[in-house]
Amino acid sequence: MKKLLTTLLLSVATVIVAGAQNDYFFGKGEKFNPNIPTPKEFFGFEPGDALVRYDKVVEYFKLLAEKSDRATFEVIGHSHENRDYVILTISSPENIRNLENIRQEHLKLVDPNQNVSNYADQKVIVQLGYNVHGGEHAGTDAAVITAYYFVASENPDNVKRLNEAVVFIEPALNPDGRERATTFFNEFHSVATVTDPADIEHSGGFVPHRGNHFYADLNRDWFSLVHPESNARIDFYHKWYPNIYLDYHEMGSESNYYFEPSPERSTWNYTVPEATYDKLNPLLAKYFGEALDEFGALYFTRENFDNISPIYGSTYPDFQGGVGTTLEVGSSRGVAVETSVGVRKFAFNIKENLRTGIAAVKAGVEEKETFLKHQKDFFKTGVSNGAKAADKYVVFGSEKDKGITRLFLNNLLSHHVDVYELPQDATYGGKQYKKGSAYVVPFAQAQYRIANAAFDEHTEFVDSIFMDITAWSTAHGYGVPFSKVKAASLGNKVTEKLAVEPGKIDRQSRYAYILEYTDFLAPRTLYALLNRGVLVKTAFKPFAVETTQGRKEFNRGSLVIPVQYQQLTETELYKAIEASIAETGINVYGVETGAYVGGINLGSDNIIRVNKPEVATIVGDGINWTSVGEVWYLLGNRFDIPLTKIQASSAARADLSRYTSIVLVDGSYNNLSQAFVDNLKAWVRAGGSLIAIKSAARWAIEQGIVENYQQEKRERPHVADVANKFERFDYVTQREHIGPSRIGGAIFKADLDITNPLAFGIESRDFFAVKTGNYILPRPSNNYAVVLQLDKKPLVSGFVTKANQKELANAPHITFGNAGRGTVVLFNESPTFRGYWLSTSRILTNAIFYGNKVSVYGRYRP
Repeated sequence: MKKLLTTLLLSVATVIVAGAQNDYFFGKGEKFNPNIPTPKEFFGFEPGDALVRYDKVVEYFKLLAEKSDRATFEVIGHSHENRDYVILTISSPENIRNLENIRQEHLKLVDPNQNVSNYADQKVIVQLGYNVHGGEHAGTDAAVITAYYFVASENPDNVKRLNEAVVFIEPALNPDGRERATTFFNEFHSVATVTDPADIEHSGGFVPHRGNHFYADLNRDWFSLVHPESNARIDFYHKWYPNIYLDYHEMGSESNYYFEPSPERSTWNYTVPEATYDKLNPLLAKYFGEALDEFGALYFTRENFDNISPIYGSTYPDFQGGVGTTLEVGSSRGVAVETSVGVRKFAFNIKENLRTGIAAVKAGVEEKETFLKHQKDFFKTGVSNGAKAADKYVVFGSEKDKGITRLFLNNLLSHHVDVYELPQDATYGGKQYKKGSAYVVPFAQAQYRIANAAFDEHTEFVDSIFMDITAWSTAHGYGVPFSKVKAASLGNKVTEKLAVEPGKIDRQSRYAYILEYTDFLAPRTLYALLNRGVLVKTAFKPFAVETTQGRKEFNRGSLVIPVQYQQLTETELYKAIEASIAETGINVYGVETGAYVGGINLGSDNIIRVNKPEVATIVGDGINWTSVGEVWYLLGNRFDIPLTKIQASSAARADLSRYTSIVLVDGSYNNLSQAFVDNLKAWVRAGGSLIAIKSAARWAIEQGIVENYQQEKRERPHVADVANKFERFDYVTQREHIGPSRIGGAIFKADLDITNPLAFGIESRDFFAVKTGNYILPRPSNNYAVVLQLDKKPLVSGFVTKANQKELANAPHITFGNAGRGTVVLFNESPTFRGYWLSTSRILTNAIFYGNKVSVYGRYRP
């Protein structure tokens, strides 16, 4: 009897505690299905007491789908570290049984040729996206308790709303970053909560938690789609086209809750209907405010963030007929942290995110016709607005660089842009386009706005201060040739993405093989050949040879593989070449004679051996991890070139002699010892190729690693000469006076010296460069050492002040200098910015393969 009484008392106590916890998050009076396990029952702790592990979240979502007829579970993709990228779909049991029919009906909103007579028969689609930045803790934990609410709540309002809505919950848009953050937090979390901000629990960790495996900011990858997480997300997005997308984030601990609208007009994209910003965002804000008012949560709107580009989770939906919105909670940086107004608790952050998620579904259901009609009108006006464009078509593609053409085409198809084959050879704007390797995008299509964004060249803005980049065109970033035209013929519509076809060898040769170096994947082939022990040479001058197809001309940078002097037999050599081109689609020509046909002979001293590169970089405190990830991803994932990452703390002890190239990415190197600097100088002088990017380039010059650079006297905008002039300004005008001088991300025209080995494989001098900062490389004293230089009037797209435009006229952008037998290549900006700026990435890989071949007159025959 005593034992039974004890058991009953414990059960009652458990119910009381669980009820108290439910009251805290959901309010009093909520009832839940007892057959659905609560987060505490599954994870073993109350929401907010610790961080939930991502793998356990996946298990919990599976369990919710098994236990409830309101939910289905789906794996939509995988992260770099092969974690499942999952979606939990929640609706009424009837809707769950009828999901495909609901989806097909919803897609009528996207098709301008389909009529929708009754919006009442449609369901509103709401998607809640959490933890795109791994270290923004409250996202995934809020996803868990929000999923539990929608699946288990028996509140009549919830039941009614699920009859009219389909809700998608993404527990983590960045599974790898989330798990990195969780592991760090749980490792240092104490049972006795430490609220002191100085405690390591509240720090950012030894490596950043924000990014994914390659430290990429996936919130800026919605448009460029560099990473697998983003591609999975976009594929799912275009299956459903949500009407409302909530993009959950965190900011500083001192901040209160933020949600859109963003600042009026200054952050609006000129192609997106203004109703998105001045009607739909305020409509959602009304529901968010009411939900937060219920428990006294402080919030603010209209002060931060941009909506001018489709690169974010809060903006891409705006370009798809939905409405995206940023929600930012002040970070607890763990379970609890002290702030100037008291202790901020993790549980409170979860509660704020929970309530706004519920509010979004409420808004979607109660204002359903508004959201659905907006989406229908959006795609109709896409067609009509595109038809009014001054240039109604874009032709793009390269016969010689099918790799970059394929990548860009597939990116457009991922965004469901209509693309057609070019039906015949044509010339537009002085550029030749060939049938079979060129394509046409008409602007008169439903996806006009996202298609226009891919080629955007926009320089007029209402405001002059922005959060991030003001130019986002992917066409300029990929470096694919394109022309905007008023008329063009359309061939067959492209309905499937292009795969890489295996390269071909036209014949087995007993003399030599030749490869063009113009394809984007040529560096991958070159490294694969060298890694298989093949002796490869590169041509510093053009030449012509007889092939099975007759006389063929080869430009600088073409690869020559002599059959003699190899360590492989003729058969082994043939198979090694065949294996190296299998995944790149690059064709190889076998030749049987070195007899003169045109240009230099195959035995010329201007055809120089290429050595297999060994590449390293420095990582650690002060180094920009995002920049590390960009180079790491480019070399390792795109070109299969290993990158050694040396800790800055042990750099002075590293044996640099094993590396042919060292890449110093953007970051601060001032903490590196003088011993390392001396070792680096000696390594360069002994023949190493140093590649320094952004602030690392400035550091290399200041340290004297590369010499003979002269800082030009350029006018600095918005900086008064205090010795001769003083102007008084009101305190409140600081933002307006100083802010516009920042170059936050714009695209510029530039001239490329295509005769330089660093430009091998690039056919046109006309080039585009991205710039995200005000630093300008000094001009080298060597007149031949500026590889890439901005034009006299360089601005193509983005906001840049007139003063800064004048400052950037003819500015060096990529240069090189010699030191002893080595070479230093300096990049003013990341050569592979955010992973999609692929045009200058060719110059980076060339610096790795050919850096020590670049020099002033005398080292090698020019």
